[in-house]
Amino acid sequence: MLRFLSRELHSWRLMHASSNRLVRPTDRVETLVLLALWVSALAGLLVALTIGGNTYATHKAAVEVQGPRHSVSATVVTMPKPDDDSTIVAWRRPDGSRATAAVDTERHDRVGRVRIIWLDDEDKPADPPRTTTTDAVVEGIMAGLGVVMLTTLGWWGLVLLVRAAADRHRMRRWEAEWLEFDIDSHR
Repeated sequence: MLRFLSRELHSWRLMHASSNRLVRPTDRVETLVLLALWVSALAGLLVALTIGGNTYATHKAAVEVQGPRHSVSATVVTMPKPDDDSTIVAWRRPDGSRATAAVDTERHDRVGRVRIIWLDDEDKPADPPRTTTTDAVVEGIMAGLGVVMLTTLGWWGLVLLVRAAADRHRMRRWEAEWLEFDIDSHR
């Protein structure tokens, strides 16, 4: 890792921007491409911050808008059919009447299993309530970190690709120059 870092720091010498004739055009192009990659990495960081902030705002708005929900213990009555994803559950309402509804199947469902389901104000199955803003913060950070990771991996891969192409070109040029100076000393 240190070798890679030292090579990157070495490549940012200002010599590539000067009029020094010892600097090859390939080195100048490589510097420009790597500079463009640095700028794009900074833009990726801004995109990550924006996506993280938007995810946070969306989650926070969903927490504030959701209606009240309550949980009940429901018993699995029937298992889903092969072409269906819902399980039928039954529970008792506060007035003592029996209610049934189709809910998403869980992995451990079997007839007779008691599981917790969430109901809205109209006693219809609903998603579990979104909790406090802590979840919104965590989701925003995770979304931002995901974008940062993708940007970093893409940047690193492109830097390695540019460096490898430039190194390959330099090696071909150096080999050609050495062949020009080759003195036939084998006689």
